[in-house]
Amino acid sequence: MKILRIKISLNETEIYREVLVEKEITYHDLHMVIQKVFGWEDYHLYEFMVDGDKIGNLENDDFGDITYESKNTLIFSDKKEFSYEYDFGDGWEHTIKIIEELDADPNMDYPVCIDGKKACPPEDCGGIPGYEELLDDPEEFEEWLGYEYDPEAFTIEWANERLNDPDCCRKGYTIEDLAEIAGKSTSTIRRWFKKLEDNELKDYLWKYEGKTLLLDPEGVPVLMEHLR
Repeated sequence: MKILRIKISLNETEIYREVLVEKEITYHDLHMVIQKVFGWEDYHLYEFMVDGDKIGNLENDDFGDITYESKNTLIFSDKKEFSYEYDFGDGWEHTIKIIEELDADPNMDYPVCIDGKKACPPEDCGGIPGYEELLDDPEEFEEWLGYEYDPEAFTIEWANERLNDPDCCRKGYTIEDLAEIAGKSTSTIRRWFKKLEDNELKDYLWKYEGKTLLLDPEGVPVLMEHLR
């Protein structure tokens, strides 16, 4: 089996990760590797850009821009550099470089993180401008975050623990999840989804494997306000 050594860098920062992945990996699986080793939580949509082609989730392609479905498209390993954007609101743009192709070690499981630097920014902090503000005045953000952000906090062991944890990146709240949280019936949750999908919940709903999910945690209190 062949593997690829890949470096993923978060643009305009010093944050990066290096990983080893199987050569025949889909773009969606590479997305999940990035989410886990960086510390993102898979709250938002994403897309890859490879030689002008957009590769992403066709279920959420409202504008018909996506050329290839990420879940069943193997990465084009001959394209040595391409881009990845996560969260179209904050606009976290990453540069991905395929450094080399190697023979797999039969005693090692893949994917695996082999190098990296610094913690990724908190989700929903406002993109690069918000991240820079956080670095300049971390105490101002501490109450909003609920914890003290350490920009240097990264270890390879931590990244690999996340890679090996199937539950570390949540896919969002299903109708059944929300019904249990709110103590309401699924039909009630479904009815409110329908009422709010074009306005208050517009930015928080997406489709995943045929299900409508309330993806972003910020959307939960929006819905709960109507359920009181």
